[in-house]
Amino acid sequence: MEKKSREQFLDSLANGWQPLVERFQQLSAPEQTAFLEKQGYATFSALLAHIIAWWQDGVQVVAQMRADPSLALPDYDVDSFNARAVERFSPLSGAALIQLYETQRRAMVELITSLSDAELDHGPINTRLYYEIIMHWTEHELS
Repeated sequence: MEKKSREQFLDSLANGWQPLVERFQQLSAPEQTAFLEKQGYATFSALLAHIIAWWQDGVQVVAQMRADPSLALPDYDVDSFNARAVERFSPLSGAALIQLYETQRRAMVELITSLSDAELDHGPINTRLYYEIIMHWTEHELS
């Protein structure tokens, strides 16, 4: 995988992820249902919970790799992680999840801007950010 630049990460967070909620809300009810079915989530809140959980985990993992660059990327049981994420955030209202989504998106922006060039170029950090921000967007893209 080719390393991604700070600008590529920030562009995805600003021009892909930031307008996701508004774009979803502008869809008709049948379009929303079709999008969610394609995503594999019953509700938009469940999809947001999934995204938030991965971003929170990503911030933690990148912090650990900044402290110890020899750490490898962790392995995940993705289905289990996603199910736990939806369950963990299920008590929150849709409005609260939207607010948390935006807070976490901003935390990702802050993370990207706080990384030194050397940290951003570090293979495991760049790879994790690629999967969390760019590759993940291709899975949930709504244009």
